[in-house]
Amino acid sequence: MEFNYGESLRIRSDLYTILGKIRYINTHGHIWYEYKLVKHSNNKAFWLRWDKKRDAYQFSKLCGKAQPVDMKPVDSGYKMVTGTWGEVDVGTTDTAKYKEYENGDGTATFSVQEWAFETNYSKGFYINKEYVSVEKDVEMTDTIKDRMDTVKIMKFVGPIVWILANVLIFMPRFDIQILHDIHNFLTWPYIVGGNIILGFIVFFVLFKR
Repeated sequence: MEFNYGESLRIRSDLYTILGKIRYINTHGHIWYEYKLVKHSNNKAFWLRWDKKRDAYQFSKLCGKAQPVDMKPVDSGYKMVTGTWGEVDVGTTDTAKYKEYENGDGTATFSVQEWAFETNYSKGFYINKEYVSVEKDVEMTDTIKDRMDTVKIMKFVGPIVWILANVLIFMPRFDIQILHDIHNFLTWPYIVGGNIILGFIVFFVLFKR
């Protein structure tokens, strides 16, 4: 089952909200989603993905690089990000080399993801699908609300920052008079543009909760 950013899940007896979602494709052509979960009771982060081979969800969290001694390799290859939503620190087309391990009876997992600038290690276990369900009308914690508000702001501000950065990079190549001509045509003081951007940011922070 595919979930969406912002949905809340009940996993066994605990509530989590999806604050991040990543779509991957690997070297075998397999496509899947991984979900960044935040636990309501303590705001800790976990990851969830569907394992077709096991017919169950893999539930995991980041850990140290020490691999348990009883683990055996079960999958490896390269995976590429093809879509992102919400609070994630990867971008589309980012690629990682990965290795998946399980213990002898398949109850515990260990994963290694080698990205361009860092390596992540995760440990986890499998959860039967009947223990994972979407929970409707859930009251979010203040911490989760704040983090979702930040995602909204960055979704709006991010493209503006990118445009301004490119303008600053390439400005020496253009006649500065062009910018003055645009300003004169619009008949807006320079300060108005800044106030409009600031006004939108304040709107999202104060009224989009």
